[in-house]
Amino acid sequence: MIFILRKYFFQHASLIVLMFGALSFFASNIIMKEILSAETYGYLSVFVTYFSFIYVFGIFGTEQVFIRFSRVENKNEILTQKSILYLILFFALFSSVTGTILFRHLYPEIQLNFFVLILVSLSIIGSTFLVSTFRLNSNFVLSQLLSNVWKIAMFLLAIFFLIYKYSDLSLFLLLVSLITISCFFFFLFYILKKIKFEFNSIISNNRILESSFHFFVSISSFSLIVFADRFIVEHKYSFEQFGNFFYLTSFFLSPFSILQNYIGFKQLIFFKNNFTISYFLKFRKKVILLGFLMAFALCCVTFFLSYFKWLSFPFDQYLSVIAMFLISGITRLYSSSISSAFEAKTSIETLRKSNLIIVLITIVILLFTFIFVNSIEIIILNMTLIWLLRSIICKKLLLNQIKNDE
Repeated sequence: MIFILRKYFFQHASLIVLMFGALSFFASNIIMKEILSAETYGYLSVFVTYFSFIYVFGIFGTEQVFIRFSRVENKNEILTQKSILYLILFFALFSSVTGTILFRHLYPEIQLNFFVLILVSLSIIGSTFLVSTFRLNSNFVLSQLLSNVWKIAMFLLAIFFLIYKYSDLSLFLLLVSLITISCFFFFLFYILKKIKFEFNSIISNNRILESSFHFFVSISSFSLIVFADRFIVEHKYSFEQFGNFFYLTSFFLSPFSILQNYIGFKQLIFFKNNFTISYFLKFRKKVILLGFLMAFALCCVTFFLSYFKWLSFPFDQYLSVIAMFLISGITRLYSSSISSAFEAKTSIETLRKSNLIIVLITIVILLFTFIFVNSIEIIILNMTLIWLLRSIICKKLLLNQIKNDE
């Protein structure tokens, strides 16, 4: 029995770390909502959104180029191209400096030392590449640990602040940043010591640059879809209202996003080496079922929390928003089953077509939403529509490509 449990633990250790990171993020937001004022929690929401955005967008999609054009020769030995690493380094430094300057300019109310902010920005952005390196090397547990370390740090610090009745947001952000920076450099030195990079020139620089451009366009549209609702709500409403929106996002959408990231994280490597249409279609149905089960579980949790008054947040005043978030969550989860296969098997030509169509649709819907829509429910619904259209387009183009290649 112990052997079976141990085997199960090691087989699913990366999922366990991911779930712990998700629960940490979930719990830290609940705790800090109880500790901070409504406006101060809005500032925290903005800071966390900044972290999340630069993690996804910071190196402009070049991590996908790295995964696509690199391979593991032996355990702890990765064959890649120097030009890819140079691109990643350039974008990491550029995004860190640019992100820090823009953040300080847009949100002067959020106090954090400039040097600390630029270092933590570099750490979050650089983690994207380190996570991709661990994934390629099949170090899935380390990959998940690194990508979730700042969420776990937030949870532990939130408990500390709750016990000792601290409510200093600047101190909280400083401590989270310092822990994140320390962990990034620890994992960086670990990779430099344990994993050997070998280089070749099989892939031309022109092809690498072309692929980088198309993945940049793809990750740009993806980032817009993921974060546009937050930016629009933050622009149209007060920090307090944005804080409530972010709280509901953390409560009802983050569980789906975590599973979405995990599915992409695991299935991208699987589909890269073991893609079949029959498995792809079956997997897609399983993911949809998982989405409905997740929505039902979240409804049950919300009911019990409200019934026993364990949280002070008035969930009953946001039922329509909650319903929209659950629909959006199921759609995002479905999208992950498509995008993981698409990213693994798409050709540059197919990627070019998808980018053109998706970017046009995304821009049109976002402009309409930004200019004309003032209802939070409709904002969420429009974002969900983009996710659904993106999934349909990618699925159609991928299946057509595979059919034509046969």
